[in-house]
Amino acid sequence: MNVTEFTAALYNGKRDIDAAFVEYDARIHEDAEADDIARREKAKAYLRARETMTGKPTVDEVRAWVDLETSIVQRQARLAEGLKRSAGMAVDAKKQWLSALQSLASLTKAEAQLAKWEPSEVA
Repeated sequence: MNVTEFTAALYNGKRDIDAAFVEYDARIHEDAEADDIARREKAKAYLRARETMTGKPTVDEVRAWVDLETSIVQRQARLAEGLKRSAGMAVDAKKQWLSALQSLASLTKAEAQLAKWEPSEVA
């Protein structure tokens, strides 16, 4: 790789990281929204359980009823959390790629300096 290719790769890496951060930020907000919806629906379901269930249901029966009533929003919240985690991993991977490029650029620079070194510079 020459200097132009390194520069292009570094700029592309930076652009990719910026895009990954934007995606990660969006996923964080989606996760928070989905979690909020799931918590609210679960709370509403607990309140509805008292009105809907007859007799004196056990705690486990109430929990089971609430889980059945809110399974869709709970699943959506878990999926949003997974997407957020995945987006965070993508940011980390792109940061590692950019770091590797920077290390390679530094090594190339050091090699170039060594190549132009002359023994007369020691004295």
